[in-house]
Amino acid sequence: MFREEKKPKSFVSGLVTGSVIGGIAALLFAPKSGKELRMDISEKSNEVLGDANQLYINAKEKGSNMIADVKSKAESMLDDGKNKVESITTGASELIDQGKEKADSIVKGVEDYLSNGKEMVENEVAVVKDAVKSGVDAYNDERNKNSDRSKNYSLGSNYDKSSDKSKSYSQGSNYDKNKNKY
Repeated sequence: MFREEKKPKSFVSGLVTGSVIGGIAALLFAPKSGKELRMDISEKSNEVLGDANQLYINAKEKGSNMIADVKSKAESMLDDGKNKVESITTGASELIDQGKEKADSIVKGVEDYLSNGKEMVENEVAVVKDAVKSGVDAYNDERNKNSDRSKNYSLGSNYDKSSDKSKSYSQGSNYDKNKNKY
């Protein structure tokens, strides 16, 4: 059986050799005279050489066609590969650009959020400071009012000098000295 690994030239040469040997054997075993035998051998050898030459030409054409087909397919595959690489490169470039845009947008959003957050915190701190100041002012005002009342009540009332706190014992107040409470 013919193997695909062998070259076409060896197949053709084997075919030619087999044809020549077969032709010679047929002529030698045929019952003819010498002149006829030489003539038949000459004709058969010319016929075999013609057939071999035709086989060689056919094989050469087929080989050329196969080489051209393979070359064409290889070029086509190479072009397809180049196009795919270019497409992938373009797609990757677009994805990178989109990623950069999204990252820039996120950074901008974070910067805006931090800026707004800082302003909000500063506003809240100002509100808390104002509230604390108002509370302190209200406390001081209340303390001053109580101090003024104490002074007003103490002018005509009993004043306990032994205690640190001055309390008024005027008109029906229920003050317990031991507990320092009304």
